[in-house]
Amino acid sequence: MINMNVIPMDLSLIHFKAIITLANLVLLIYLLRMYVGTYKEIKSKFALGLIVFIILLIMQAFTSNPFTYHLWGFERMEARGLSRILPDFFEFVALIILLYISRN
Repeated sequence: MINMNVIPMDLSLIHFKAIITLANLVLLIYLLRMYVGTYKEIKSKFALGLIVFIILLIMQAFTSNPFTYHLWGFERMEARGLSRILPDFFEFVALIILLYISRN
């Protein structure tokens, strides 16, 4: 149930967040293409780890975009429930992978 006492986020902030996450997605897809090309050339575990890292960051950026939740049927940002942790979860897993490949 939606708590109607919650003050909705300012619409301009939601648009700004959406633009930033869209820009992040574009940069991450560009990086992914670069790392896939590098992996094809050298076949290193480090490059493969970077590919997995970038894919998780793409998932994080996608799930943190406010318009993603609108597409999933949520009308208000406050109604997201447990899905609020998805972006942080993907970021956490991506950072663990980066730490792992950086230590090896």
